[in-house]
Amino acid sequence: MTYPLISLSDISSRVGLIESRRNRRQWAQEEMLSRHCADVFCFAGLLCNRSLTFKSNLTMEWTGWGPWFRMAGMRSFPPFFRILLGSIGILVGTLALQPVNLDAQTITIDTSSAGQRQVIDGFGTCLSGTEAMQTWWQTIYFSDLQASLLRMDLSPAFKAPYSSNGYNSPGYGIPGPNGNYVRAYTNATTYTNLFLGLQARIAVMGPNIDSNIAYFSFTNGGPQVAGSVAQAGKSRLSNLGDFKLFGSHWSPAPWLKVASGNAYNSGGANLPAIGTPFPFIWLGNYSGGVLDTSGALRPEFDDSALGGTGPTSALTQFARCTAAYLRGFQNTYGVPFYAISIQNELDFEEYYNSCLYALPPGYLAAIKAVRAELDKYPDLAGIKIMGPEDVLGGDPYGMWQYGAGNTATAKNLQFLQAVGADTNAAAAESFFCIHGYASDGVQAAGATPVPWNWWANGWGASPAAGIPANVSGFTRYGKKSWMTETSGENPAWLNPTNGFPGAGAWSIALRIEQALTSGQESAWAYWQMTDGSPVGAETLTDHASGTNSGKYVAVKHFFRYIRPNSICVNATVSGSTALSACAFWHVTNGTLTVVIINSSNSPVPAVVNSPARPAGIPFWQTFTSSNGSYWQVSTNRINQGSVTVNIPAYGVVTLYGIAPPQLSASLAANRSLNLFWPPTASGFLLQSTTNLGFAWITIGNSQITSNGMVKGLISVTTQPPPSGPAYYRLKSP
Repeated sequence: MTYPLISLSDISSRVGLIESRRNRRQWAQEEMLSRHCADVFCFAGLLCNRSLTFKSNLTMEWTGWGPWFRMAGMRSFPPFFRILLGSIGILVGTLALQPVNLDAQTITIDTSSAGQRQVIDGFGTCLSGTEAMQTWWQTIYFSDLQASLLRMDLSPAFKAPYSSNGYNSPGYGIPGPNGNYVRAYTNATTYTNLFLGLQARIAVMGPNIDSNIAYFSFTNGGPQVAGSVAQAGKSRLSNLGDFKLFGSHWSPAPWLKVASGNAYNSGGANLPAIGTPFPFIWLGNYSGGVLDTSGALRPEFDDSALGGTGPTSALTQFARCTAAYLRGFQNTYGVPFYAISIQNELDFEEYYNSCLYALPPGYLAAIKAVRAELDKYPDLAGIKIMGPEDVLGGDPYGMWQYGAGNTATAKNLQFLQAVGADTNAAAAESFFCIHGYASDGVQAAGATPVPWNWWANGWGASPAAGIPANVSGFTRYGKKSWMTETSGENPAWLNPTNGFPGAGAWSIALRIEQALTSGQESAWAYWQMTDGSPVGAETLTDHASGTNSGKYVAVKHFFRYIRPNSICVNATVSGSTALSACAFWHVTNGTLTVVIINSSNSPVPAVVNSPARPAGIPFWQTFTSSNGSYWQVSTNRINQGSVTVNIPAYGVVTLYGIAPPQLSASLAANRSLNLFWPPTASGFLLQSTTNLGFAWITIGNSQITSNGMVKGLISVTTQPPPSGPAYYRLKSP
């Protein structure tokens, strides 16, 4: 049997209609459901005699022409929902085939359930300096880059005298009484030894969380910068689609740490002397050492004067300190934390804020203690703990363990295995995170990012001597993973200029793609957007470069159009090692984003086939960057389900397609009607009529009440006529 194609131009007068009737009380309790017009009209013959039951007294009946809603005891009437907008039509008859470039590589996107992978939470950076408080910074970060994640340092910022530098270490360039630039200590007892005639104080945390908050300073320095930017992000939540604030401990309070047995040996002018044992204080930095997770009760942490029971452990103090710091920040700035990591790069001791968790037992004790403390408070119980936030290793040892015996240092997958084997620790750690500094996959065109594969999937056979077989990756544990820090690229688009440019700005795009595909990461955050200096290895841009920095542009190809809650879907490139691609479908917004990277020194054309869903994307907004040419904007119209785009040498192309927005509705109280549509319908007009033969009238702002965003959709309430049908549509001007 042949089913006729119906031209959408023939039904343009019925675009996006919703009919509302009011002569039954139960309508106020029923949602009016919808189907895409491609199902309703283009294949009407296929839908005859099908019935879908949505609620006990509401059925959708398919007729030879379209669906009719029938309420028990009521006559049928034809609603028209979510019809394609504007003047899009389906041509009847034979259509000319689009010419195919025989040298082009084909990219096939699979949005079916089989092709769907992780959900994307967002993209962002950490903070450095004070530039982030300035308008220009927040404008490019949130408005142009559309970053929806923000990372901050959770090393506690204490008020004086607990943080007064004179109590803790010599000034910069001024050595202390022993000729060193630091003040060393070994535990809580020696922390309070006299130094330069002064004795450092310990801020003992009692059982009252709000009393503990008084120890901290939130209105200057790093907390102030983070608070200002977090407020700016939260205020833009609707435009961004989401905003998530997360933090990492670089170090706990210094008096909670004990000696690790390691020493600083890097040298440097005005830095600690070579051989200085960890931990120590350097210019207010809580440098190295190990959190005391023994559980031993110490007199230095006696809380009896604070309403407690007497000596407490360093672990208890760490948990209380963390809870109080989080609540104090949230109360000060009105922005909740989404997640925290108890330790940044947990196997590195540095001259700056740092702390060592060499083996899993101490780490497990810490996350369980913090989780138990946060769960005591309703405003903190929802904060997720992520970890272990180690550095992605470049070889099997960097993924499992360095050294052996007394010098052993556990790495990424060993921590995951330990968490998974401990029921309470597994419950405490909501998801995983890692720093993506490995360069294995950006050394040549088509190179396999082996470390990312290990992180996601582990390995079966032992990959190296001394490494166990059958080690699981993070996907084995049913939790997501975030990439929370990376940096190091040269600001030039191509670096080195001879050979494969795996160390320049272009390579950042390749790193992001590999993290999202091979690594299956749900979020990606760079180290810093700016730091007050000219753009360099650690930053994406600077004030002078703004949006024209190559590194900034490279991340923009992902940050701007892969919105929070997009689903990463399979994108397969046939017959090419030069091209790689990734794709992301946002179901609510009806958008599809495809990023294509050319890892060769010659242009490569690509034929991009459109998937079945989201249906009706008419063209791709195209953004192209290559050496000396950033963010070039064009449009590529889709013909017969595909389009050919040219990917420049060492170039990045982002395709962004928007399906026709769909209008839905539900009946509200007081005989009102709630209408919903995706935020991608920017510029469309909401119109209504009481008769399909009459003119459509645009509904003004005075006739609707905005409800903000509801489940990612724009929501408004309007009042239909007191009787008779009312029809609504979205119309492109």
